[in-house]
This record gives sequence, structure tokens and C-alpha cells, in this order.
Amino acid sequence: MTRILLAVGLWILMTEPVRAQELPRLPEVEEVPVIMSVRFYDVEGRRYRHAVEALRYAGPLGYDAVTNTMLRTYYEFSPSEQGCALRVLELPLEVEILYPRWLGYDNAPRADRESWDRRMHVLTVHENLHALIAFLGAISAYNDLASVGARDNCERLEAILRETVDTTNDRISRWQRDYDRVTRHGMEQPGFDFNAFMDERL
Repeated sequence: MTRILLAVGLWILMTEPVRAQELPRLPEVEEVPVIMSVRFYDVEGRRYRHAVEALRYAGPLGYDAVTNTMLRTYYEFSPSEQGCALRVLELPLEVEILYPRWLGYDNAPRADRESWDRRMHVLTVHENLHALIAFLGAISAYNDLASVGARDNCERLEAILRETVDTTNDRISRWQRDYDRVTRHGMEQPGFDFNAFMDERL
């Protein structure tokens, strides 16, 4: 299996201006296909402060937004001269981002709309980086699995692959928790150095 190499310049994808609720523009990697989607939940309120108050009760798990990811694993192996070897490997990644939708936005004063737009811009950057972390984690998982060499029998190989999948999934979850801790779930998103954050982990 060939390892997937991504240039450090990938991070630049997330430093360009982002419109609210815009999905991240991730590279296309055949071995790690990505399916991304956005859903919304509604919040009421005539003014910005009312909408923000409504977020406390309407938001997922007490947060304004949430990014859910699912990394699936598809592999095939077969007998080889060494015993049993990995032949096919794919790690499809599903990403779904849930955002708030302020129903009173169109009728709100301009200053309130601008405050909401600023909030949503920071929120979008935060959630998009969650998606990017999952993508980079999927690449790392692929490389780990692809590096598993042949084993004397297929049962042993499959056991090692399953263990590797569990380890890499735990690593991605740890990266996501670290990211939320460092940014305080987006409250300190401005000024966050994503390059430095990922350089410590890749």
C-alpha cells in the first residue's frame, strides 16, 4: 500500500475567508472519499441578544454548533507468499455540521445582523477545522493501516488491522478534544494557530 502524503500548504485552505456555513474545501483523495453535509436548527428572537439567549436551550449539547464525523473502514486481504496481505483499503469519511438558523434575521436591525454574521463566521471557521482535523486523522489512519505488513495468516492480519483502527480512532477523538480545549470550543478561535497545533500531532 502507498502512503498518502499531504503538503503542509493544505492548512492554507482554512485560512482563506470563509462565509457562514460554508463547507471546507478539502483535497480529493481517492482512498479517503469525503461526504459532507450541513443541517440547521432554528432559533427564535427579534433581536440578536434574544437569538443568542435562545442558543443556550436550542443548541446541541449546550453548544452553538456541532460537527459529527464517521470514519468507516473498508479493506480486503488475501493469501500471499508471506502468508496474508492487505490488498484493498479505503476509509470513507462522513462529515455533518449542525448550525443555528436565526429565524428573525431578515427583520432584525442591521447592527444585530452584523453581530450575528460575525458570530457565525467564527463558528464556521471553528466547525470547518473540526472537519479538517477529521480528514487529516483519516489520512493518518490510512497510512497506519497501509503500513501493516503481511502476516502469517489472515486471522492474525485482521486482528492487527482492527487494533490499528481502534488506535487511530482514539487518536482522532483526542485531537478533537484537544482542539476544543485549546480554543475553548471556539471562544478563543481568533488567533488560533492551526498549523502549530497539527504540527505537534502529525
